[in-house]
Amino acid sequence: MIADATMVRTDAGTTPHPSVTALRAVGLLGPTELLRAEPVDLSRAHGVWAVHLPDGRRVVVKSGAFTPPTDGSTDSAQEGLGAELFVQRMARWCLPLQDAIPSPAAVDEEHGILVVEDLGAGHPASLALVSGTIGDEDAFFRLLGARVGAVHRATAGLPLPPARPPLVLHVLRAGERGDALGLAAATRDLIGFLRAQPALMAAAARLRTPAGRALVHHDLKWDNVAVAPGPSPVIVDWELAGAGDPAWDLGCLVAEHLLRGRSEAAGLSSTGRELVRGYGEAARISSRATGLFAERVALAAVLRLAQFALEVAERSEHGDEEQSHGLAGLAIGHQDHLTTLTEELRSCLAR
Repeated sequence: MIADATMVRTDAGTTPHPSVTALRAVGLLGPTELLRAEPVDLSRAHGVWAVHLPDGRRVVVKSGAFTPPTDGSTDSAQEGLGAELFVQRMARWCLPLQDAIPSPAAVDEEHGILVVEDLGAGHPASLALVSGTIGDEDAFFRLLGARVGAVHRATAGLPLPPARPPLVLHVLRAGERGDALGLAAATRDLIGFLRAQPALMAAAARLRTPAGRALVHHDLKWDNVAVAPGPSPVIVDWELAGAGDPAWDLGCLVAEHLLRGRSEAAGLSSTGRELVRGYGEAARISSRATGLFAERVALAAVLRLAQFALEVAERSEHGDEEQSHGLAGLAIGHQDHLTTLTEELRSCLAR
C-alpha cells in the first residue's frame, strides 16, 4: 500500500487526496485504508482519477466537488458530471444504455460523486487497434454500432436535458468571433480558413437544426470507446451528453474510420461498413428516412474531421499547423466526395 498516495500537501498542512475523500464518502474505502498505488490524475473540468483499490479493483473516481486549479469554471464542472450522473440514472431503466456504459461501483448524486470500473483509461479502442488485441475488428465495430443505435432508438423523443453544441458548429457560424471564445491564435487562424469554405459553412448551418432527438454522447471517438472482456465495446466519458441529433454520434464514429483510411476517395473500410450496418439494424431507421439520415451522417463526419483539426490546433502551445491543416484538408476532401460517402452510408443503413 502507498501511504503518500492518500495524502496531498497544502498550505494548511497534509490532507487526504480528493479521490480518497470521495471513495470514503461512498464507502469504497475505509477510514484507515490506503490505495495500492498513487492515483492517476485525469482531471479536466472536474476531478477525475484512476485508482487501484485495496481489494484489487481498478476504478475511475469522478468528483464534482473538486475543481482543478487550472480551470476556474465551477459551472462547467457541475454540468459535465451532472450529465454523467443523469446517464447513470437513465441506465437503471434503459437496458440498451446499461449495456453501453461501464458498470457503476458507486453513484452519489447528492455529493456529486461517480465511481465506475476502469475500462477507458487502460483499454481504449485507439490503443487496442494499434496493438491488435481486439481480434475480430468487424464484429467489434458492428456491436459498437448496434449499441449506439439501440441507445438512440430507446431514447428517441424523450424529455432530455440539452447537450452542449459541438465546437465546430459553434465557430462555423457567420459573424461568430473566435477571439471571444478565448481560443489560441493558431485556432482562430484555422477557424478563418474553415469559414472560407462555403460547403463547410453550409454543412454546419444544416446540422445546427437537428432532424432527430435522442440521447447523444456528443464526443464519440475511439479514445472514448473502451474494450471490455469479450472483447466488447463500452462507451465512456458522457460529460457532454444530452438531447441531440443522432446523426452527430454516428458521424463522429464514421470520421474515425475516415481518418484511419486517410484517402478521400477510398470510402469506408470493412470495419466502418460493419459499424454502420450494426447501427442501422439496431436503430431501425425507416426506409423513407434512410437517405436523409445518411446525408446528415456524412455531413457530421466531415465536420467532425474539421473539429479534430481545431482540437489539434488548440492543444498545441504553438499550434501544430501542419497536422491541423492536414486534418482540415482531409475534411474538405471528403466534403468534395460527399455524394459518394452518403450513398455508401445509405447502402449500409438500409434494412
